[in-house]
Amino acid sequence: MNKLFSSKNKYLKIAAFTGIAVLLLFWYSVSFPLFKVSYSTVIYSQDEKLLGAHIATDGQWRFPKGDSVPDKFKTCLLMFEDEHFYQHPGVNPLAIARALKQNVSSGEVKSGGSTITMQVMRMATQRNRNLFSKIIEAVQSLRLELTLTKEEILSLYATHAPFGGNVVGLEAAAWRYFHRPAYMLSWAEQATLAVLPNAPGLIHTGKNRQALLLKRNRLLAKLLAKNKIDSTSYYLAIDEPIPEHPYGLPQIAPHLLDYCRKIKEGEVYKLSIKEQLQQRLNSILKFHYEKLRLNEIHNACAIVVDVKSKKVLAYCGNVNGANVPQKHVDIIHAPRSTGSILKPFLYAASLQDGRILPKMLIPDVPTYYENFAPKNYTRTYNGAVPADEALSRSLNVPAVKMLEEYDVGRFCDLLQKIGLKTIKSDPDYYGLSLILGGAEATLFDLAGAYASMAAVLNNYTSNNSTYYSNEFSAPSLFSNSSSDRGRLSELPQVFNAGSIYHTFEALTNVVRPYEESGWQTFSSSKKIAWKTGTSFGYRDAWAIGVTPEYAVGVWVGNATGEGRPGIVGGVTAGPIMFDIFRHLPQTTWFKPPYDDMEKIAICKKSGYRAGPDCEIDSAYVSLNKQKVELCPYHQLIHLNKEQTKRVNSTCYPISQMVHKSWFVLPPVMEWYYKRNHPLYKKLPEVDKNCGGVKETTMQFIYPQNNNRVYLPKGLDGKIQPVILKVAHRSSKSKIYWHLDDEYLGETAFIHHMEIKPTEGKHYLTLIDEQGNVLNKWIDCIGRGD
Repeated sequence: MNKLFSSKNKYLKIAAFTGIAVLLLFWYSVSFPLFKVSYSTVIYSQDEKLLGAHIATDGQWRFPKGDSVPDKFKTCLLMFEDEHFYQHPGVNPLAIARALKQNVSSGEVKSGGSTITMQVMRMATQRNRNLFSKIIEAVQSLRLELTLTKEEILSLYATHAPFGGNVVGLEAAAWRYFHRPAYMLSWAEQATLAVLPNAPGLIHTGKNRQALLLKRNRLLAKLLAKNKIDSTSYYLAIDEPIPEHPYGLPQIAPHLLDYCRKIKEGEVYKLSIKEQLQQRLNSILKFHYEKLRLNEIHNACAIVVDVKSKKVLAYCGNVNGANVPQKHVDIIHAPRSTGSILKPFLYAASLQDGRILPKMLIPDVPTYYENFAPKNYTRTYNGAVPADEALSRSLNVPAVKMLEEYDVGRFCDLLQKIGLKTIKSDPDYYGLSLILGGAEATLFDLAGAYASMAAVLNNYTSNNSTYYSNEFSAPSLFSNSSSDRGRLSELPQVFNAGSIYHTFEALTNVVRPYEESGWQTFSSSKKIAWKTGTSFGYRDAWAIGVTPEYAVGVWVGNATGEGRPGIVGGVTAGPIMFDIFRHLPQTTWFKPPYDDMEKIAICKKSGYRAGPDCEIDSAYVSLNKQKVELCPYHQLIHLNKEQTKRVNSTCYPISQMVHKSWFVLPPVMEWYYKRNHPLYKKLPEVDKNCGGVKETTMQFIYPQNNNRVYLPKGLDGKIQPVILKVAHRSSKSKIYWHLDDEYLGETAFIHHMEIKPTEGKHYLTLIDEQGNVLNKWIDCIGRGD
């Protein structure tokens, strides 16, 4: 008896072990993820429009799984493939029995009786179609239904079903055959796609097309019979033709597609792009390209940023045409020479630092540094120019002087704070040429920095005069990302609102392209703060414009770096930028940030803080004005009663003197200033009977403060002459030149003297007709040419 009982326990253990093994085999008969295949990279706009797709690595057009399966396709599929899909557990015994009966009676395989779940397993495992495989599929289908919902199984089917050729999945098929997303397809189109996976070869041209049409129409008739569609829908559907040929997928933003592929291939990306605006941007660049290419200018890019959200609304990394050279290069993310596009940042920083006021005169005269002599684009000088005008006219010499005062290292730190990631070398590497294009930046970063400035000003005037601690963040390309602006603060992150406002006001005065002439007279015109830039050698042309709503950036040039004479910011990039703004909704203008400004008395002529001898005007300026001195260019002078000569108490009765405030610039500034300002009155001469008057009548233009003169050497190795330059207040005066007590000659009106000194230190002495003397030690340094 014990032996029998022991034997029974043994069999129970074997049975239990066998049962457990079968359950384990059943449970692990399906491994996840079910499909180990590659997918296409797909990008959509924020309004769910397809912007582009890239074929999967296995050569198939296979879109990643979507959010849901369209109801029309679901209805068509279930009617055609598996009418009892929602009732069976993965295997339909009645369907298998019916298929077995049909196959036996016909003597060949007519039907497989597979459910949609079984078809999903067959697509996942790619087994041969035989009885053993069918049994395995049935077991795996039962297992699959224990883990996934019916909707998830339908989604897997719609994603991986073959639709002919290298088209896999419903969404890819909808775009390839009907050029529309699946949810927008008609009953006829959905029915066509529902029958295709059963026989994907029918989509090809030839006699199969008629078979496909009949198959589709039979399904439509079944839908009518089952009351899934009404008679009107049925008759309209059967009149629709089947697709004649596959369409190419949209390539509206190819450079963004490549950008997303670098992040991770085989994903669906929903971007912040507006599809309609993107199409317009592409068209605008193509239109202007047709003119630019006549001058061998082959590349251009543009970006539109929403100021409030910091999201990119349109992004064209290059002209996308059939024969455009280097069209694959995404120039928006390519570092290019900045030209003058950084000047507004320096202007705002100088305002914020209290070094300048908007109307303050800044010297604009020939300037020389070691190995560097900045020149204005026009090769002319203004003597003195208001700071805001220097910015709007993009004058180089005032910008270099401004950077010299602000400090190159500080400015490099500031540029990094506002998001210009490519400016990361040592400040000595850039030097003062940084402000004229001595660095490289990307259009993406620059557009983001300009948009951030606009956002700071917007937020300050709408958030009770406060700032965000993280306003200068990069623009976002993805619709589901949000910009973290940080916490509210009373202190600005980089620029205060007042300095930004004055910067933008100055930039509205930049001369617009010819097509925009007289824009102020039209009510429909948009007030835009904009800046251009042109790199050395005419290789890069920039234009970036800002309103409270949008920042638009444009670059024009050749991706190869080849320069062309026509590559100038205002000529090539500017018209494109304004064309883009014309296609944007109507914009507004910035509100003045009065809480960050104060009204002060300024000198009407010099723009400095008003001194005691100034004609006074008033202006709102940034609160940080403490470093701006009182006007240095006005002085009280004493004239004879005819007001023709200056006098003093040693030679003229005080009671008869006329006391006047006079606007007087230093000699070099005056020399150039009076050429452009015919109303400028030079200082009257001193009466010859009066003594004890000391004044600066002469000033060196070259050499300047560093006193160094570099002696070029010719091909023969001999030292070549150099030209020294001096400005004199009186255009009629003569100057007598001496070098080391040796007389060199005299000059009149234009005081330039050619000298040929030896290396080493020399002493210059200049004497004018009135006996005024100007002395300077110069250090002559030889160098190769």
